[in-house]
Amino acid sequence: MMKTENLLDAIGEINDEVICDAKTAKQQKSRKKIKWISAAACLGLVVVAAMLVRNLYAPVPEGNGYFTEPLGQAQEAVQEASPVYYSDLMLAEGKLNEDALGLSESSMMDIKEFDESTLSQDSCCMIVEGTVTNLYVKHYFYDVYNDKFEENGILHGRTDTVVYEITVDKTWYGVDVSGETILVEDTSYFTEPILAVKQGKRYVLPLYEYGESIWTGVHEYAGGDITRETSYSTIYPYHPQIEVTMDGEYLISQDWTTLVAENAREVIMDIKENENYDQYKMYLVDGDTFAEQMGILCNTVFGL
Repeated sequence: MMKTENLLDAIGEINDEVICDAKTAKQQKSRKKIKWISAAACLGLVVVAAMLVRNLYAPVPEGNGYFTEPLGQAQEAVQEASPVYYSDLMLAEGKLNEDALGLSESSMMDIKEFDESTLSQDSCCMIVEGTVTNLYVKHYFYDVYNDKFEENGILHGRTDTVVYEITVDKTWYGVDVSGETILVEDTSYFTEPILAVKQGKRYVLPLYEYGESIWTGVHEYAGGDITRETSYSTIYPYHPQIEVTMDGEYLISQDWTTLVAENAREVIMDIKENENYDQYKMYLVDGDTFAEQMGILCNTVFGL
């Protein structure tokens, strides 16, 4: 048990005369009173300290569990940048086209990796935001002249494309087509089922003008269907497109280095097929930040 002298020293500066004179009966009674008051004071300090610690390190929910962080401005900053689970995102229900999943790119090994400079390299003409209202595959059949098997011989060719019908809500760059419905046609389709473009979902798509014909001019054209549904194609169809959530946030791959701002939240792909998506690091960006960063991006790439 703590001695009275030590207890008194612990709660305040008590002069030696008070301690040394505490030998008479009357003073013994006062000493007991001081002892009880001191104990109560110590208990009060313990309770206050416990409350401060509890408030300082309050549990903050994150996804399916909890983590401990200080409260106040520092905590708010941590919460803004804390990870979010893919299963918790407010995403529109989308319809996947199975025929589109069957499309393949024969020269995938030759495809360069995406970065934001691709927008200028591939002559981006427009960046639109809108909902995919229809998605279908189109097959082109045509003939070319070729002497491989016989002089003036004919070879039969085929090209498959995926076509998106998009109702545009906003034009971020280029000729304003807001409120219009446009077609976008790609010769390749991003075939990862979870992150692939789907009917019913909303996306931000950078586009360029491919041309009016599917024909690439490798051989001399001999006839058949080569007129494209539309001249627009996506800049880079080989990775996840920017998806807009139902509450106005943006799901973006890490390749968009300008759009993935400092307060972007990493998306944890907590899905059954997770082993296929580790290579696609995704982030969630709020609407205000996205608009600000898109302005910076357009200014950097297009000199606006």
